[in-house]
Amino acid sequence: MVMPPSVAVGLGVVIGVSSGLFGVGGSSVATPLLRMFGIPRFLALATPLPVNLPTAIVGGVAYWLKGRVRGRIVFWTSLAGSPAVVGGSYLSGHVPGRILMALTGAFVTAVGTWLMRRRMGPADGPQWTPVWLLLGLGAVVGVLSGLLANGGGFLLVPAYLVLCRLSIQEAAATSLVVASFLAIPGTVVHMRLGHIDLNLALHLAIGAAPATYLGARVGLALKRHQARWLFALFLLGLGLFFLARTFYRAEMYGWFS
Repeated sequence: MVMPPSVAVGLGVVIGVSSGLFGVGGSSVATPLLRMFGIPRFLALATPLPVNLPTAIVGGVAYWLKGRVRGRIVFWTSLAGSPAVVGGSYLSGHVPGRILMALTGAFVTAVGTWLMRRRMGPADGPQWTPVWLLLGLGAVVGVLSGLLANGGGFLLVPAYLVLCRLSIQEAAATSLVVASFLAIPGTVVHMRLGHIDLNLALHLAIGAAPATYLGARVGLALKRHQARWLFALFLLGLGLFFLARTFYRAEMYGWFS
C-alpha cells in the first residue's frame, strides 16, 4: 500500500513532537500508526529508523544549548550500543518479536508507575554511573533496538531515569542523541535487508524535523513536576498499548509467528 505524502508528513509531526518532548519516538510511535494504514510489518518497523537522524539533530541541538545532554553517558552508551545494533538487526528475523515486545511493554509500564509514585526531592540530580553499567546498558538496548528496528529511546529514557537519576529533560535529551548513533548501523543493515521505504521515510522526516524542535521547546518550558507526571502518563499509555497490542496479535497469530 502507498501512503499519501500528506498523511506521511502528518504522522511525521506526531513522531517529532513525541521525540522532542519525551525522547521517545521512531518505531515506538510510528510503527503502530503505519500498520494502521496498511504498511507491511517490516517496512513499518524499520522505515522510521532513518527519521531518527534529523529529529536527533534538531531536538539534540535545542537541548544541548540548554545544557541538558550528558555527553559522558552518550559516549559510553553509544560505544557499546552501536555494534550491538548490528547483531540485533541480523537476528530480527529469527527471534520471536512478540515476546520481546511483551517484556518491553511490561518494563515501560513499570517505570511509568514508578515515576508516578516517586517523590522527587528539591535537589534531585544525576548520579555518577559506572562505565561498566553504561556499557552494559548500551549493549542490551542496542541488541533490542536492532531486533525491534527501533532507535531505543523507549528503553533508554526509563533506564536513564532509574539508573542514572537524570531529570526528565536530561533523559529525553541524552536519549535523543544516543538514538541517532544507534539508528545509523540499524538503518544500514535494515536497508540491506530491504526493510526501509526511503520515499516514506523522507515524508516522515519532513514532518518530524520541525515538530521535534517544537516538542523540545515545550519540554524545556515544563516545570519539573509537570514533566514528570506528563511523562509518567505517556509511559503508562505506551506500555499498556504495547502489552495490549502484543497479546492481541499473539492471540490471533501465536507468539512465534
